Amino acid sequence: MNAIHAIQDSGEEKGQIVIASRQAGELIEMSITDNGTGIPKEIQSKIFDPFFTTKDIGRGTGQGLAIAYTVIVKKHGGTLEFESETGKGTTFTIRLPRRANYD
Repeated sequence: MNAIHAIQDSGEEKGQIVIASRQAGELIEMSITDNGTGIPKEIQSKIFDPFFTTKDIGRGTGQGLAIAYTVIVKKHGGTLEFESETGKGTTFTIRLPRRANYD
C-alpha cells in the first residue's frame, strides 16, 4: 500500500511497481520498486519506527513497515533495507535465509 500511495501522491499518470525475486547463495532476495515520491532523507531513519507515518489520518497507521521489520529481521533472521530518491521512487530489498534455523 505504501508504494501505491507514493505513486498516487507523485501525480504520475501511470505508476509502476516492480516485484522481483532471486536466489542469492543461501538467501532468497525479494525487491519491491516503485516510481512514487520517494522517502525524504530527513525521515528515512524513522520509517521502521512503530506508529511513524506521514500519511493523513485514516490513510495509514504507521504499523506496516514496523511489523514487516519485526517479522523479517527479528523473527526470521533476514534483512530489510531500502534505497530511495525523492521524486524518483523507492526500492525495498528483503533477504531471508533459504533454510530456517530452528536450533
